[in-house]
Amino acid sequence: MDSSSVRASIIATLFATLALASAQAVAAKPGGGGSTDPCATPKLDFPAFAYWKPAGKGIEILVADATGKCIRSVIKSTGTGATIQFSYGVNGISNRGRVVWVAAPAVVGVDFTVDALTNQITVFGRKTIYSGTGGFISLSKDGSALYSTRYPGSGGPVIDRVSLDATGSATKTALVLQAPTDSNVQTISVSGEGIGTVLFADYKPISGAATNQLVWILLDSPDYDNEIGTDNLGREFTPAADTAPLSNRVAYTKFVGGCDALFTSDLNGVSVPPDQTAYGLKPTWVNGNIVADGRTATCDYSGTIMQTNPTSGEQVALTRGYDPDGK
Repeated sequence: MDSSSVRASIIATLFATLALASAQAVAAKPGGGGSTDPCATPKLDFPAFAYWKPAGKGIEILVADATGKCIRSVIKSTGTGATIQFSYGVNGISNRGRVVWVAAPAVVGVDFTVDALTNQITVFGRKTIYSGTGGFISLSKDGSALYSTRYPGSGGPVIDRVSLDATGSATKTALVLQAPTDSNVQTISVSGEGIGTVLFADYKPISGAATNQLVWILLDSPDYDNEIGTDNLGREFTPAADTAPLSNRVAYTKFVGGCDALFTSDLNGVSVPPDQTAYGLKPTWVNGNIVADGRTATCDYSGTIMQTNPTSGEQVALTRGYDPDGK
């Protein structure tokens, strides 16, 4: 082979190599022949929970799949923090989600739908659905009812139930719980809907006293004697009802050994593992696991949402953010 043929062969090989590398680079980009978008995974469990993170002088509310890898932004809102409540499969519509949060003194919300093929979301307009909240809310699993604490001008705190239609608009508000005058109801979480609705609450028998009780209340027959746990130093329990069908488990936090330990319990107060082996705050349930705000070695907020196996206590980091709530 003469020198000109050798040069031609080398040049041809070089261009072929460059073309292949270019094609691989394009394919690796979203929109190319392949995709690195984690939301492009078929049959993804999306969305599984909602959460927020700081955005400028306000917050951004997002939804994520169970692994925390596929994330979509729902809305940006004013404020520096929020109590997020989330439901998916709203009012029997399989691809409709609802997020509500406290924007004091109101509770506001947005609905969205999910495209099953792309996991892209379409967000509808923000609505004010309740005014005069006491700051603690819970959304039913199907998103059809909002529960909110309220502090009237006299007497003890109350809990209202707000019925929501298929678009997220309030249709009726009814008082479902009147607490004693000198008491206080703080974080609440509702399990079930309709007859047999159980509400878990961080309850103070005497307002201002250094005693917190974790109680459950059957809303069809309110009673404050169903105690699960007590803290005599006034520290919050932050309960979260299990979202699994027919489950009466509750996850909660309790201050142990200088940090917020995660616990689970049944209605009789019988503790379920892990016992003081995992830490976190503001727990929720996602597919049978506990998801909560993570803690650092010094028990400060880590800024990372952690998943905890309720049997082994094993923890896995999901994503950066705060205050998760499962569907």
